[in-house]
Amino acid sequence: MQHMPLSELSYHLTRDPLSYRTDFEEQLENFSTLKQSFSSAPSQYISRLEELLSFLSQAVRYYPEHVADFSTSVIQTLLSRSFGMHPEMRMGFLRAFMRLRTKNLIPATQAVDIAFKLYRCRDKQVRKTLRHFLVSDIKRMNKCQKQTKANAVILSFLSKMIKDNSSTVAREAVLILLCLFKKNVWNDARTANVIADSCLMGNKKVYVPAIQFFLGKSKALDEMETSSDSESDNEESKIKQLRLGHRVGVKTKGRQKRLERSIKHVNKEKERKIKKRTELTNFHALNMLHDPQTFAEKLFRKLERCSDRFEIRLLILDLISRLIGLNKLVLLNFYPFIQRFLRPQQREVTHLLLFSAQASHDQVPPDVMEPLIRVIADNFITERASSEAIAVGLNSVREICLRCPYAVTKDLLSDLIQYRSYRNKNVVAAARSIIRLYRQINPELLPRKECGRLTESQLDVIKYDLPQDVAINYGQCTTSSTIPGAEIVVLASEKLNNKKKESSEKSNQSLDCSEKYLNNEKNDSLESCSDIQEFEDETCSDSETDESDGEWVNLSNSSEDDEQDNVDIEMDECNVNVPSKKTKIDPTVLKEKAFEIATSRIFTQEEFEAMRKYQQTKQKRFASYSSLRNKHQIDNSDSYFIVDTDDEDGTNTGVGIQNKDGSLGNLVSMSAITRLVKRPHQTKADRMESIEEGRIGREKYGFKVRNMFYSNNLFVFFMYLIV
Repeated sequence: MQHMPLSELSYHLTRDPLSYRTDFEEQLENFSTLKQSFSSAPSQYISRLEELLSFLSQAVRYYPEHVADFSTSVIQTLLSRSFGMHPEMRMGFLRAFMRLRTKNLIPATQAVDIAFKLYRCRDKQVRKTLRHFLVSDIKRMNKCQKQTKANAVILSFLSKMIKDNSSTVAREAVLILLCLFKKNVWNDARTANVIADSCLMGNKKVYVPAIQFFLGKSKALDEMETSSDSESDNEESKIKQLRLGHRVGVKTKGRQKRLERSIKHVNKEKERKIKKRTELTNFHALNMLHDPQTFAEKLFRKLERCSDRFEIRLLILDLISRLIGLNKLVLLNFYPFIQRFLRPQQREVTHLLLFSAQASHDQVPPDVMEPLIRVIADNFITERASSEAIAVGLNSVREICLRCPYAVTKDLLSDLIQYRSYRNKNVVAAARSIIRLYRQINPELLPRKECGRLTESQLDVIKYDLPQDVAINYGQCTTSSTIPGAEIVVLASEKLNNKKKESSEKSNQSLDCSEKYLNNEKNDSLESCSDIQEFEDETCSDSETDESDGEWVNLSNSSEDDEQDNVDIEMDECNVNVPSKKTKIDPTVLKEKAFEIATSRIFTQEEFEAMRKYQQTKQKRFASYSSLRNKHQIDNSDSYFIVDTDDEDGTNTGVGIQNKDGSLGNLVSMSAITRLVKRPHQTKADRMESIEEGRIGREKYGFKVRNMFYSNNLFVFFMYLIV
C-alpha cells in the first residue's frame, strides 16, 4: 500500500475515504517534511512536493479535521516565500490554493485578499492566472443566486485597491471590475460608479482601461474575454470536431479544401463577433452614473492638466463629448477648448470634428455654438481648402445643426448652401444634405426657392402647433402632449369598424334580397299555376277549332324573360347602398381621438412600430395642395385625410434626420463625417497597400510543385518496364 502511486490513491480515496485515512495522513506527513526543507531553499524545484500539493488539495476535503492546517500552510508559504520562489513551485502552490477555494474550503473574501497580496509578485503568469481565477470564481459564486453580502464586501475591497499606490494592483482591480460588468455578473449602478471613479485616477495604466470600457474600445478586456469566454471554447471545439471528422474516410483534395474553408469560416465569425463587441459603446454603464455633470467637469479639469500623449487625450475628449451629448450637459468651456484644434492640418481632425458634433445639443446657448460653426467654416469651408476638407466641414456642420439647429445664422447658412453648385460631387452632396436638413426642421432660414414643398408632418406642426423633435430656437419646449403617430391606431380601429359594418350590412342586404326573391318566386309560381290552368281550359274549349285548322300552337317564353329581368332589378336594388372602400376622417377629430387613446391605454410593441413607420411615411410624403391652402383653418370640415390601405403597411422607412431606430441619436458615426459620394483617385502606393492587405491569409498565387521527384520517379518506372 505504501508504494501505491498518488493517482491510484486518489482514485481509491474518492470511493472509500475511511479505508485510506492512514495513507492520506502518511502523505500529509511527507508533505510537511518536504515543505520544511523547501522553506530553507525556496529557489529550488522539488517535483515530489508539487505532486503532493496536487494530490492533497484534491483529497483534503474528505478529511475536514486536516483542512484548516493544510490550507493555512499553503497560504503562509505563498505569502511569505512567493517573491523568491521557483516559478514552477509558485504555480504549484497557486494551483493548490485555487483548488481549495473552488471546493469552498477558503472563504471568498479571504481568497480575494490573498490574491491581491500575490499581485505584487513580479510574475506575469501568476497575475494573469489570478485575474482569470477571480473573475470565474465570482461568476460561479453568483451563478445560482446573487450573493449580496459577499459582493458588497468584495466590491468595497476592490474600490480600495483602485486607490492603491501600486499601479499593477490598481490596474488589476479595474480589469476585474470591467470584466465582471461586461459579463453581467456585477451590472449595477454601484459598480458603474466605481469604474467612473477609476477614470479620475492619476496613473494612466489605471484610468485608460476604464475610459476605453465606457467607449467600447478596451483591447485588453477583449483579449481577456476571448481567452476565458465560453464562446471561444465552443469555437475551438468546433475546429477540433472538424479536424476529427476529416481524419475518418478517404483523404481527397476536395475534403481538404472543404475543411480549410470551414475552419476559415469559424475564425471569421470569431473575429466578426470581437469586432462587433468592441464597436459598441457601453450606454448601460453611462446611464447609471449618479452625477454625470460633476463627473464630466472633473474629467475636463483632468484633460486641461493632462500631459500624456495625444491618443490618451483623444480618449478623454471622446468620453466627455459622449457624456455631454447623452445627458445634455452644459459644459461651456469644452467648446472653446476644442476650437483651437479644428484645423485641416491637425492630426486626427476628423475625430475632433466628431467630438464637437457629439457634444452639441439644444440646451447649449447660441453664443457658444455659433463661434464653433464659424471656426469650422473659416478653416474648412473655404476656396483655398481641398474638396475633401470642404466636404468634411459641411458634413460636420450638418451633424451639429441636426442636434442644434440655431447654431448657424441665416447669413452663414446662405453662404454654405452656395456650394450646391461646386465643381466637386462630394461637396455638392454635402451642401444638399444641409438643404434637406433645414427643409425638414426649419425651412424659414432657407431662401424661398430652396424651401421645397411641405411634408405632412411639417403641416401638422404648423396647423396644430405641435412641438418638434429638436428645438428650433434656444429654450424652446420640445415636450409633446401626445405620442407622435398615434393617429394610425385610430385609423386602424376606424377601418376595422367600417369592415365590420360593411360585412353586417352586406349580410343583412343579402338576407333581405333572398327573402324578396323567395316571396317573388312563390307569387310567380302561384300565378303561373293559375295561368296554366286557364290556358288548359282555353285549349280544351278551343281544341276542336285548333284541330280543324291543323296548325301548331306556339307558346311564348315571355314570362321567363320577365322573371329574369325582375330578379336582376331586385338584386341591383339590394346593391345600391354598398359603402366605398375609402373613408374620410376629419383631421381635428382624428387628433382628438388620438389624444384620448394615448391618455387612456397602453400601446403594444406592434402599435409602436406601426406609429414609427407612419411617422416616417408622413415625413417623406408631401402634403396635398388642398391641405396647404387650408393650413390655417383648423376647424374646416372640408379638409380630410383619405385613409388608404396601401399607406398603412409601413413599408416606407427611413427619415433624413433620424437614425435607424427612429430616434435622434447623440452618437455620431465616423461615416457621417467622412462621407464621400465619389472616392478620390488612389495613388500607386495606396493601391499596392490595399493589394498587400488583401493577400493576408491567402495562399501564394502561382504553380504548385506537388512532387519535386515526379520526373525522376517516372524515369525509373519506365526503365523498370524496359528491363
